Amino acid sequence: MKSKKHPDVLKVVQFILNKAESNEKFSVQSAANSKELNGLNRYQVARIMRDICLDPEDEGSLIRYTAVDNTNIDNIPCHWQLNADAYFSYLSHQSIQIAIKAFYVAIFAAATAIVGLAIDIFGAFS
Repeated sequence: MKSKKHPDVLKVVQFILNKAESNEKFSVQSAANSKELNGLNRYQVARIMRDICLDPEDEGSLIRYTAVDNTNIDNIPCHWQLNADAYFSYLSHQSIQIAIKAFYVAIFAAATAIVGLAIDIFGAFS
């Protein structure tokens, strides 16, 4: 069952960033079998990785290692990295998420200040 919390591309981006941060190699098949990408098959993972990753080795290795066919070349582990567009889009997404949280904190702080002010004003008339 797919998680409704994050779209598939976002889940794959986060997976790649986590693996890159810990300097772990992985293949399309191992990614598809991971608990983090539960619900995505290897065709979906390969398609997304083709759109968001750099060549892990020499030129053309992106297409080679994301080819899902009978050769099982998509089972060869590599160090994967996001391309610039995917990385900066992810950073923008993270910034928006932080801004949304900050907005709700600001609303809560303003509401608390208004309630405090109202209590102070009504306390002055008592």
